[in-house]
Amino acid sequence: MPIRYLFVLFLTFLCFVHLQTSVAAEGHVSVDPSSPNHEDKDEVDPGHSFHGDAFNEGPRQAATIIAGIPKIQFSTSTPSGTAQSFFEQGVGQLHGFWYLEAERSFRQAVAEDPTMAIAYWGMAMANVNNPSRARGMIDEAVKLRGKKTTRREKMYIEALDRWIEPNANEGETLSKDAKKDAKRKRTERYLADLEDILHEHPDDIEAKAFLVLALWLGDRDGVKLHSRYAVEALLEQIFEVDPMHPAHHYRIHLWDSKRPQNALVSAAKCGSSGPGIAHMWHMPGHIYSKLKRYNDAAWQQEASARVDHAHMIDKRLMPDQIHNFAHNNEWLVRNLLFVGRVNDALDLSRNLISLPRHPKYNTLEKGGSHKFGRQRLIQTLTQYGLWDELLREAGGDFLTPGDDAAAQEEWMSWLAVAHFKARLGKPAEGARTLRSLQRRRLALQGQLIDLAEPEPALDKDASDTETKSPPSRDKIRKHIDELRKLIARVSAAAASRRKDVDAFKKHAKVAKLDPVMESQWLARAGNLDEAIGRTRKAVKDHPGEVRPLAALVDLLWEKGNREDAKKSFTNLRSVAAVADIDTPMLARLRPVARAADVQGDWRIVGEPAKDLGERPPLDQLGPFRWQPYRAEPWGAKASDGTLVAGDEYDGKPRIIVFYLGFGCLHCMEQLHAMTPKMKEFEDMGIEVVAISTESVDELKTGLENFEKEIPFPLLSDEKQHVFRSFGCYDDFEKQPLHGTFLIDPAGNVRWQDIGYEPFMDIEFLINESKRLLER
Repeated sequence: MPIRYLFVLFLTFLCFVHLQTSVAAEGHVSVDPSSPNHEDKDEVDPGHSFHGDAFNEGPRQAATIIAGIPKIQFSTSTPSGTAQSFFEQGVGQLHGFWYLEAERSFRQAVAEDPTMAIAYWGMAMANVNNPSRARGMIDEAVKLRGKKTTRREKMYIEALDRWIEPNANEGETLSKDAKKDAKRKRTERYLADLEDILHEHPDDIEAKAFLVLALWLGDRDGVKLHSRYAVEALLEQIFEVDPMHPAHHYRIHLWDSKRPQNALVSAAKCGSSGPGIAHMWHMPGHIYSKLKRYNDAAWQQEASARVDHAHMIDKRLMPDQIHNFAHNNEWLVRNLLFVGRVNDALDLSRNLISLPRHPKYNTLEKGGSHKFGRQRLIQTLTQYGLWDELLREAGGDFLTPGDDAAAQEEWMSWLAVAHFKARLGKPAEGARTLRSLQRRRLALQGQLIDLAEPEPALDKDASDTETKSPPSRDKIRKHIDELRKLIARVSAAAASRRKDVDAFKKHAKVAKLDPVMESQWLARAGNLDEAIGRTRKAVKDHPGEVRPLAALVDLLWEKGNREDAKKSFTNLRSVAAVADIDTPMLARLRPVARAADVQGDWRIVGEPAKDLGERPPLDQLGPFRWQPYRAEPWGAKASDGTLVAGDEYDGKPRIIVFYLGFGCLHCMEQLHAMTPKMKEFEDMGIEVVAISTESVDELKTGLENFEKEIPFPLLSDEKQHVFRSFGCYDDFEKQPLHGTFLIDPAGNVRWQDIGYEPFMDIEFLINESKRLLER
C-alpha cells in the first residue's frame, strides 16, 4: 500500500479519536455512563446514538412544553417535576398518535431523569408501528426498572415487553402462520396484562384508554372485537372522570366503520381535547365524511393542516416528517371535490406536489405528499372535465411524466383522453399516445412469454457476475392488467368523441370509469336516456356530493326535460352552498338558473350544524400553507483562521453540508460523492460549503494531507455553535449530527436532511434543488 494511503488512514484515526474525545468532554449521554444500557462511546460511529441502533432515528433535538396538549395525570416514581411534565405531555401526544413529538417528550423526560424507566416505555409506545425500534426501547425500560420504579410502572413496562415482537432473529425460523399465531397470542396476553393493571388500579383511566385502543387494534392481530358497545361502556367510564380526555380519538375509530353517528359527540370534542395536535382535528373528519357532511369534514382537515403547518415551521421540520400530514391533505382535497371547491382543490394539490421531497418518505414509489398531490390534481382536473387545463398542466411543472412507470402510464392515458375531450385537444396526438400504451402492453406480453421458456443453465465462470432479477410473472400480469384499463379508458374517450355507443360501452366496462364521468361520456356518445338513468343512480349512491347532482341537472336540461332539471337544480343549490359556480361544469347550469328565476349567485348557504362543538377561527390555528423557515445567521473559520460569515452567501442559492471531520469515514464518502458533481451545482448557480466540528488546525492538517483536492470551502465550527443553530445536534446525548441543507437566495431553507449518517444520494439532491429553486 502506498505510504500516502497509510498516512491518510493514520490521520483519519487521529481525527476520529479527537472527535470522540471532544464529544465526550461535552458530556454526551443523558444516562449514567456506567449503566448497562450505555454503549462504549469509543465503539460508536460519529452521529450514531450511544444507546444503540433503535435511538439513531427519531427526534434528537430537545422538547419543549407545547400549548394545546391534552392534560394527562399519570403518576410515576420520578422525583423530577420537569421529567414528570414531559412524560405526561408524551402520554397526551400518544393519545393523538403524534408519535414523533411523543418520542421527543419521552426523550426529554429521560434527559431530566436518566433513571426514569417508564419514559422508555413511552418511547416504545411511540414506535409500536416500528417493532425493531420499539424492541430496543422497551429493552431499555426493562433494564432500568428497579427498586425505585413502582409496581404499577413495572406492570406497564412488562405488559409492553411481552406484547412487542421479539428481536427478529428470535422468530426468523417461524412460518408465516406461526408468526401470525404468535402475534395473536401476544395481543391476547397484552389485553390481559392491561386488565391486571385495572384489577389493582381500578381508577387508572390511562390504563382504560390504552385498553380501549388495544381492543380496537386487536382485530389486526387476530383478536376479534366482539362488542363495540362493551368498549363504549369503558369509554364512558373515562369521560365520567374527564369529559375532555383525548380518548375521544379512540371513540371515533371505534365507530368510524360501523356506526359513525355514535361518535358525533366525540367528533365535536376531539379537536378541543388536544388543540395542539393536528391529528385530533383531523379525526372528526372521518365521522363527518361517513355521514356525507363533507363541508364539515373539510373544515376539520383544514384545521389539522394549519396546526401541522404551524408546528413544522416552529420546529423546522419538512412536511412529510409529520405522521399523516400528506394523508390529511389529500383527504381534504377529496372533500373539497365533494362540495365543489374546485379552485381550492387545485391549489392544494399543486401545493402538495411542490413540497420538498425526500427519498426516505416522499416519492412516487413510497408515497407521501408528492404522490398524493399528483393523484388529487389529476382527479380534480378529470372529474370536473378541465381537459384544456390538464393539457396545460402536462406541459408544466406539476404533471411531469416522471420516472415511475405506473405514474408515467397514468399520465399518458389522461393526456390522451384530454386530447379527445379538450376544446384545444388534438385527437391525432391522443391516438398516437394510445398506440404507445398498446406497444407497452405488447412488450410486457412478450416478456411474459419469455418467462415461460426454461431458463438456460448458468455458466460457472459467470456465477459471480451481478445479474438483475427479472420481474416476476405475477408482477408482469398485474402491470398488463393495469395497462388494459388505461388503454380502455383512452379508447372509451375516443369512442365517445366519434359517437360510437357500442364501442364506448365495451371499453368503459374494462376501464372502470368513475360513474359520473361514464354517464357524461355515454351522453356524448349519443345515449342520453341511459346516461340520465345512470346519473340518477350516482346521485342516489353519493348523497351530499355536488358533481353527480350537477351532471344530472345538465343532462336533464340537454334532454329538454326542463321541469325535472329545475327540480334537481333546487336541490343542488343547497348541496353546492360553497361550490365554485364558475367552474365549467357548474357554469353550464346558468340557463337552468335563469329558467328558475335565480339571478347571479344561485347558491344557498345554510346555517351551521348545532352539534359541531367549539370551533376556533381557522387563522388562529396556523397558516393555510407550509412555508420554508429562515436559515439562521452563522459564521465559521477557514483553515487559515479567517472568519467566514454566512451573509457572504446572501442572494445566492447554496448548499451547506455539516460533517463530523476527517475522522468520520461516512462524511468523507459524502464529500467524495459531491466532488464530481460540482459542475452541475455550479451550472445551477449553487454555492457549496461544508462546515465541520474540527478545530482550525485539524482542518488545515486534514486538507494538507488529504489525497484529493475538495473543490468547495471547508470551514471549522469547533464549538459547534452553527451545528446547534441549524439543529444538527443531539441535545439528549450532546453530540453533533450530520446535516445537508438547501437554502434559496432569499435565505429560506427549502430542503434539509439531519441524521446519524450523511445524505448520500447526491443525484437526488441535484434534481430536487433544481426543482425547488425553479418554483
